[in-house]
Amino acid sequence: MRTRTAITAALLALVATTAACSSDKADPAACKAAMEKQFKDAADGKEGSRPDECDGIDDKTVRKYAADIVSDQANKEVEKSLDDVEQEIDDTLEDLEASTP
Repeated sequence: MRTRTAITAALLALVATTAACSSDKADPAACKAAMEKQFKDAADGKEGSRPDECDGIDDKTVRKYAADIVSDQANKEVEKSLDDVEQEIDDTLEDLEASTP
């Protein structure tokens, strides 16, 4: 739980340091991909900053990408936790069935 909080804080810090730039070469997909990579790198304690790929992307869009990335990761964590709980229940039921005469 502590790691997820740190990762979220790092990503939000990234968004806070954004500065809008205008460029004809803006590539929203590359920007989001770079942000996703930084989010994964943050799990190892690496601090992020606005990726160069986000030059030319407006702050509102960068903030949306950050929110999407955090939301997607939170959903994955919840799904994994539910799968773990389901597996524990299945294992317990199997143990109970095996011990019944």
